[in-house]
Amino acid sequence: MITYLLAVASPTHAVPASLYSTGYAREGKDAKGQYGIKQTYFEIPLEQGYLPGTPGPLFFTQYSYMGYDPRGMRDKYTNYYRNNRNEARMSQAYAVANPLHFKGYGANSWGLTAIDGPNDSYHEYKPFTEDDGTIAPTGAVSSYAYTPEASLLAIKHWYRDLGKNLWSIYGFRDGFNEQQNWYSSTNMGLNQAPQVVMIENGRTGLVWKAFMSSPEIAPMQRAIGLVPDKD
Repeated sequence: MITYLLAVASPTHAVPASLYSTGYAREGKDAKGQYGIKQTYFEIPLEQGYLPGTPGPLFFTQYSYMGYDPRGMRDKYTNYYRNNRNEARMSQAYAVANPLHFKGYGANSWGLTAIDGPNDSYHEYKPFTEDDGTIAPTGAVSSYAYTPEASLLAIKHWYRDLGKNLWSIYGFRDGFNEQQNWYSSTNMGLNQAPQVVMIENGRTGLVWKAFMSSPEIAPMQRAIGLVPDKD
């Protein structure tokens, strides 16, 4: 999403606002893929989804929203703050349900997203469709701006109980799988950055406030049809 927002907002090389609909939202006769899939998991509604049969990996709710503040606005599909929060809640609920009975899953250990895994290289993990017991700390930690209580449960458990294997000089390691007794040896900047930024957005809104203060943002929102909405 952020790619389209920045492109439309550019004061010197802006793209047409219509590309938000035809590109990002994949509208029109030549559009490929799906958008706006409504789904419900664990009695939690998802107003806008990308993939059938899964709420998707959590990075969908994080990378595009480190600077752009989704609170209080919506397009014709959803309020993205509410939608992102619900996707994080679904990820925690999935870990509690733990349909595949993996070791270590629970209300205090959740978060499926794209990370380094034990059985192959970088992989896109998501509930229901692709899950081998691998949890990404960045999934829950970077959801702090949406679900602070649930994220803190995971942060405290991982640091206090799994810290020996999961914590390094750079923070939480990229991923772990208690079922396979595997802990990643890497700290990937791509996954470390949103943890820091989204914790601060949850605490003070600092990065959101700085980004949204740019004069190009409000006209961009109006141009692509983002309108005020209650969270």
